[in-house]
Amino acid sequence: MGLQNSRLFSLNTPLSGRSQLLVNDFSCSDELSQLYRMELGLVSQDPSIQLKQLIAQQVSVELQVTDGSTRYFNGYVTRFIHLGTDGGLATYSASVRPWLWMLGRRFDTRIFQDKNAEDILTDVFSQYSKLASYEFRLRKELKPYSYCTQYRESDLNFVRRLLEQEGLYFFFEHTKDGHKLIVTDDSQSAKVIDGMSSLRYATREMLDDENVVTSWRADRQLESGRVSMKTFDYKAPGARRYVSADTTTNQGDVERYEIYDYVGLHGFDSTDRGEELTKFRLEALEASEKVFIGESNCRTLVPGRYFELTGHYDHDSSDQDDNQFLILSVSHHGTNNYQAHGGTATYSNSFVCIRKKIPFRPTLAAPRPMIAGPQTAIVVGPKGEEIYTDAMGRVKLQFHWDRLGQRDHRSSCWIRVGQPWASGGFGAIQIPRVGDEVIVSFLDGNPDRPIVISSVFNSQNMPPWKLPDNATQSGMLSRSMKGSSGNANAIRFEDKQGEEELWLQAEKNMRTEVEHDEMHIVSNDHRWAVGNDHTLNVTHDHVSNTGNDQTVCVGNGFSITVGGLPAGDAPPPPIPAGNYLLNVTEQVVIQCGKSSITMTKDGIIRLEGVQIVEHASDYFLMQGKKIDLNP
Repeated sequence: MGLQNSRLFSLNTPLSGRSQLLVNDFSCSDELSQLYRMELGLVSQDPSIQLKQLIAQQVSVELQVTDGSTRYFNGYVTRFIHLGTDGGLATYSASVRPWLWMLGRRFDTRIFQDKNAEDILTDVFSQYSKLASYEFRLRKELKPYSYCTQYRESDLNFVRRLLEQEGLYFFFEHTKDGHKLIVTDDSQSAKVIDGMSSLRYATREMLDDENVVTSWRADRQLESGRVSMKTFDYKAPGARRYVSADTTTNQGDVERYEIYDYVGLHGFDSTDRGEELTKFRLEALEASEKVFIGESNCRTLVPGRYFELTGHYDHDSSDQDDNQFLILSVSHHGTNNYQAHGGTATYSNSFVCIRKKIPFRPTLAAPRPMIAGPQTAIVVGPKGEEIYTDAMGRVKLQFHWDRLGQRDHRSSCWIRVGQPWASGGFGAIQIPRVGDEVIVSFLDGNPDRPIVISSVFNSQNMPPWKLPDNATQSGMLSRSMKGSSGNANAIRFEDKQGEEELWLQAEKNMRTEVEHDEMHIVSNDHRWAVGNDHTLNVTHDHVSNTGNDQTVCVGNGFSITVGGLPAGDAPPPPIPAGNYLLNVTEQVVIQCGKSSITMTKDGIIRLEGVQIVEHASDYFLMQGKKIDLNP
């Protein structure tokens, strides 16, 4: 430390001895919800320092404060340049950034489910365990996201986007050995700057040992005065998801220009959540309506802290709230003047602030990734399940880009499936099976809002009929649960000219219900094949007309029961015109009271009755090889 003794700025690095680096000039830009950037002009006695010796190494700049204390600026070297030599000293420059900057070097695509923003950020930070130092200072409870996607974006953009959505902002606290990311949601609980609570405004008289504000000006700009949002919640389609609010600040006699935003499907699930999101946007606008820009020599100004301004003609109000200012950004500038041949070291800063009573919120600056077109994914479910769905017909998916998913029911949230017809309790539905490849679109291009729009075949799931041999066939072929390729319900259309066919198959039962009339017209043959019983119930008339022959073959018994007529008035079975053949293989019995005619298959005809009368109006012939009369 010999060369750095009694210097305004000193530097701690892993290098030592002849390779020790000294701060010649220093600048640092620091802002709420932004990554600070230090630019160091350095000198060393060693002209041959290997640049990679300092890349990604942690360094600390020490700034001597007027009260004798030390302020630290800590970070990691992200760029190191050898500029040359000057006056026997080698000159270098270095860029120093916070550990959070490293998150911009890694891009990822992954899904988070049922976690709030703090849980998600903790998961992201866990991948930087050697670097990450952070603390959440939150007053409100964060609500969980059922489904949140980081899609082809850097960890840094994802983190900032999530913080902005939740109205959270961040800053850094520094020590000699490190720096910590502070995430918070309440700027009005900010701490005062170190070492003092007030700064005096003084343009002419400024002493080296007194911290004063040397320049001060107000800057007002016109902002929108109203924010309105609308969304649609398919779980409550009748709910009017619309919120609107006006700014509470006074911009003068100006119109309240409105920002109306449709935030997409399921942008907020309740009016309370919608009002909260609207509030975040309004407070971000209000924080930028009027800012104060100043310059000072105070070495302890830090974004996220506040001070009280005294001695300024515009801020002599007795209301303390009007004189307290939250620091939004600070730009530090200083030099040790190692090469200035006797010049003195200097320090100054410029800063931007707002009244502390005005809540600070970050603007929505981090871009949301968009998916421009559809993708495909695989339907998944618990092990052993062939169909996995819920009451709304939704399914779970494994996206091809998801390297963490286990191809089970935890791979995604429930995702809606587009159907050709979806109405209230009626329509058309087909649930994609586990293992199916489906086409997925994303509503408004939002990776968090997938929807299945169709299905596609692949080399594992081929079409139901061999193609292109059966290119004229179309239709549907299902598959029985736990069944094989031969177990299916089907409807198929054959459109080959001359072989047109409609094929219906019921794997087990088939039920047809007709509320009124039904008509079948068959222009050629009509065949029925019933493997077991055939029952026909007609509650009124049954008419059968045969234009030519009719053949009835009965393999066992045959019975006709006629009811509804007086005894003896039952008509005989209808005899069609022309020929009529009744063929029975065993026995035919015609019975009326005590009389009967029996015919058996061995050629015996038996007539039985109390009296038998034979009468011929013309010729009567009785012929037989042997005739017995009353034997």
